[in-house]
Amino acid sequence: MTQGLVILTCVLVGISQSDASIQQFRGSHKKDFSKLGGAMQPTVAARTLSKIESEWRSQALLFAECQADGHNDCGRVQSSFQKSCGTVVTAVVAASSGDRDTVHEYMDVVCNEPELKDWKHERCQNFAKAISNSMTADNYENREHLNMQDLCLGFWARMSSEEGARAAQERALQAKRMEAEHALVVKEAKEAAEALAAATAAKKAKTASEAKHRMIDEKRHAIEEQHKRQVAERAAHEAKIAAERAERAAAAKALAEKRAAQKADVQAKIRQRQEAARKSAEAQAAQADAKLAQSEREEQETKRKIAAVEAAKQKQQKSKSLAKVEAAPHEHEAAKAANVVHTAQAVVVAPHQAKTQQVSQPHAAVTGKQATKNKK
Repeated sequence: MTQGLVILTCVLVGISQSDASIQQFRGSHKKDFSKLGGAMQPTVAARTLSKIESEWRSQALLFAECQADGHNDCGRVQSSFQKSCGTVVTAVVAASSGDRDTVHEYMDVVCNEPELKDWKHERCQNFAKAISNSMTADNYENREHLNMQDLCLGFWARMSSEEGARAAQERALQAKRMEAEHALVVKEAKEAAEALAAATAAKKAKTASEAKHRMIDEKRHAIEEQHKRQVAERAAHEAKIAAERAERAAAAKALAEKRAAQKADVQAKIRQRQEAARKSAEAQAAQADAKLAQSEREEQETKRKIAAVEAAKQKQQKSKSLAKVEAAPHEHEAAKAANVVHTAQAVVVAPHQAKTQQVSQPHAAVTGKQATKNKK
């Protein structure tokens, strides 16, 4: 309220700046008001009226709400409006010198300024119409006897009714908005609850599914681990068996090699003994052959001696018949020769028997060894 009075005071001050500007405004029927000085310039006046209209709207809204709430002291707001409205009308009429056409043209210019848009433009036109309708063609009558009270009361009634309706409409729209917002909140809450329930169910299902998959994975892992252990145990068992087989094979191979070595050693020894026996037999045979040859040579020699002895004997026997006297000495020599022959024969026979026995002994030894080998 104080702000509106201050603005009105500024308007009045602007209007009353100089008599020259007032006189210029009074007699002008032209639409060019840009030459007016101070606050009477349409742009400045529109800016000031825009602030006044905002104040009047607040007063009308406050009055409508006061009446809607059933209060009894709502007249103070109306009285405040009456005062400011009368001040503005008085200033406009006084500045135009009571000329209705000038007021109409001037207010038309002011209401079409950019400062007054939308509802302010419409209210400015309504205010200008209310002023114009209250004025007459008599400039003096307008200046001196214009019914400010009825003008402002009529404008107030219309404005407060419009603001009341607008407030009611806004309250209805607000209620609808609140109801829509409430319904939206309820819907969103319901959807959120449903989404939460669905998410909870999905989470539970997911948790159950994950638990099931985890259990399956654990079972599969346990089976795989068991299978790995079984494979490892089987591999270890097979490796052990293979190692045992290899060990037995190695032992059998070693035994076979040992037996083969022993057999080879035995066979080598047998061959050595056989070779030694062969060589011994050959040596003995060679020795026996040598002895036999010696015996044969000796036998030949003995035979030769025997032949010589026989020849000597025959010669003696021939000599016997020649001389009997000489027989006694010759008999002694014959006996001696006979003894020599007998000795020679014994010498010849003994080596031959020994050779025969020595040759037969190696053959018997070889035959015995061969029989032992065949037996083995």
